[in-house]
Amino acid sequence: MGKLSILWALVRRDYALQYAGSFLGISWMFLQNLVLISLYSFVFLFLNLRNPSSQDEFTAYLLTGLLYWIPMQELLVRGTGILTDNRSLLKRSALGVDLFIWIPFVQFCIHSLITSIPVFILMYSSNTLNVSGILWGYITLFFSGLYLMCLLHYLSRLNVLLKDISPLVRLFTQILFWGIPILYYPSGFLRDLNLWNPFTVPLDIFRTTVVHGYVPLFPWIGIFPFLILFISIFVLSKFKFQSVILDEL
Repeated sequence: MGKLSILWALVRRDYALQYAGSFLGISWMFLQNLVLISLYSFVFLFLNLRNPSSQDEFTAYLLTGLLYWIPMQELLVRGTGILTDNRSLLKRSALGVDLFIWIPFVQFCIHSLITSIPVFILMYSSNTLNVSGILWGYITLFFSGLYLMCLLHYLSRLNVLLKDISPLVRLFTQILFWGIPILYYPSGFLRDLNLWNPFTVPLDIFRTTVVHGYVPLFPWIGIFPFLILFISIFVLSKFKFQSVILDEL
């Protein structure tokens, strides 16, 4: 419990530093997520840039894709730079590197929960929400975050060694975004390409839990090679980078 209280204090401190002096404060984070979801929804729903499907079905498909990806993208970008952003505090304290890496994960859980509320309300109003699967949906998001954390233990340390790889990570997130079926239905060559994206299956699982009548589009066993890879990267970062990182900080 002691470490959890310290972690929560660090999360609040990180929020305060990110949004210090901002007119909207921390509410900007959630407003930004809702604006992004609304923008993509407008383009692909009202401008008719979508695959043939019923309006309600595609709306649920698109909203759940964005709800899954936007907090995940924030976690990837924020998690990469968390150690360098807290360099001075890490030097002055004995809290250790790992505790700081969990700050973006806690924020990811908060952002996913708050952003999901208006999305689920809209889906419920159109009878596309699987109400009984909401809890499993949150569990899927939670474990998806843990899944990504295996990679972030490596990327956050690599960011210290290479000074700053944030621009590269932001570019990488754009490639991942269009390589995962968020705004389109997978078919043909595109579907084969989606299988190489480590977040395709977790998104498919999430949609299966929260979208009423959704039929999985990918074999879920496809996640295991990526899971083994991510865990291997996590083990490498823990045993190979730990002492080096402390010296670099």
